[in-house]
Amino acid sequence: MKLEGRNALVTGASRVIGRGCAMEMAKAGANVAINYRSHPEEAEEAAEEARSYGVKAITIQADVSDQESVEAAVAKVAEEFGSLDLFVSNSAYSDRELILEADMEGFRRTIDVTMWGAFFGVRAAAGQMVKQGKGGSIVVISSPHAVIAIPTSAAYNMAKAAIDHMSRTAAIEFAPHKIRVNTVHPGWIDTP
Repeated sequence: MKLEGRNALVTGASRVIGRGCAMEMAKAGANVAINYRSHPEEAEEAAEEARSYGVKAITIQADVSDQESVEAAVAKVAEEFGSLDLFVSNSAYSDRELILEADMEGFRRTIDVTMWGAFFGVRAAAGQMVKQGKGGSIVVISSPHAVIAIPTSAAYNMAKAAIDHMSRTAAIEFAPHKIRVNTVHPGWIDTP
């Protein structure tokens, strides 16, 4: 994979899956923006690692459940790097409880971060890519939870199923703009 001269934004990139995605893109030559919500030290460590591959790397604090925050993050990438070519929607949250015992605050936070965060990110990234007029690539990190009913994970199951459908819809809508949208279901990964 060769990504020299491409510019990427990865949400939830200070840790685990998102960090892995950002590092692989950096190794392939892409400049990367490391989004984080609450782990600034880990985000800066990820950016330093990315820079060790000879690319530019920045950190961007943004809560993906806040639409304006996501739009500002996308704008910052375009401003700092000159364009946004690659977007990985990775941020997720899961409050795991039985439906009848669910704390609705945690349930809503799971939906807000996992579903709305993906939607806001895909929408903002695609808007920037359309404005640039040269296409792009969007990857949405989903989960087997999108297709397997896992007890204690109703909110997460719902959110991941929703982003799968949103991604398929986005792929159709953005195709005329030469923007690819793909969904990845990683296998089971211990994400503390």
